Amino acid sequence: MSVRAVVLTSTMLRHQFVANAMAAKLDVVGVWQEEKSFEPLRYAANAADEAEIVRHFDARDASEEAYFSAHAQLQAASRRLPPGGCNHPAVVEGIRQARPDVVLVFGTGLLKRPLLDAFAGRLLNIHLGLSPYYRGAGTNFWPLVHREPEFCGATIHFLDEGVDTGPIIAHVRPDIRRGDGPHDIGNRTIVAAAEMLAEAAAAHAASPLRGVPQTGPGRVYARKDFSADAVRRLYANFAGGMIDAYLGDRASRDARVPLVRLEVRAS
Repeated sequence: MSVRAVVLTSTMLRHQFVANAMAAKLDVVGVWQEEKSFEPLRYAANAADEAEIVRHFDARDASEEAYFSAHAQLQAASRRLPPGGCNHPAVVEGIRQARPDVVLVFGTGLLKRPLLDAFAGRLLNIHLGLSPYYRGAGTNFWPLVHREPEFCGATIHFLDEGVDTGPIIAHVRPDIRRGDGPHDIGNRTIVAAAEMLAEAAAAHAASPLRGVPQTGPGRVYARKDFSADAVRRLYANFAGGMIDAYLGDRASRDARVPLVRLEVRAS
């Protein structure tokens, strides 16, 4: 069965990797890319903070280049949009005219009505974080700041008007290894999430999935919560053996964080 998909995403290598991963397994009939609006240096209080934040994001960019450099070009037709551009009425109409079976989302700004209404039940999102435990921004950053690698992962869920609150289709965890840094964990999470998103999209098009309603408040982080001090704690945790400690007790620590598995129903 050929699944017609539209991808709504952003412009970094990670986003282009996910769009190309979808195009390799589905009939991607269009990609809409929103520019990012996050400016981390605005959260620096002084020159030392600026240097810490720059080092962190330079390391992120270098890691993404190592993992995703083959995806500098998109395999499907694409359109560039300003931040929030996916919500523009003309864009919503353009997506509608593409006649997608599913609309796959990764890395856009908050999507709103009428887009949510136009594709209700067909919007599948990658949230980089395990909902409902960590929602909002930086949700694979904050678990590592709190010395909780077991909360790193991604959630494939249906979109609603909340912040990462829609019914869950599946969770995935990255393959965390000795010697990993935060960006290795982040990029392997993206790879695992892309594989699950394509699988979930095909399953949903064949026989609609229901999703598991989210319960519990979890922890919600906003961009304004980011700081150079949090970055310092992150790297101090890695230097202090956080990953080795986690791997030494991985099975029991993971078991304390229940996850949703993809369940494909017979059509």
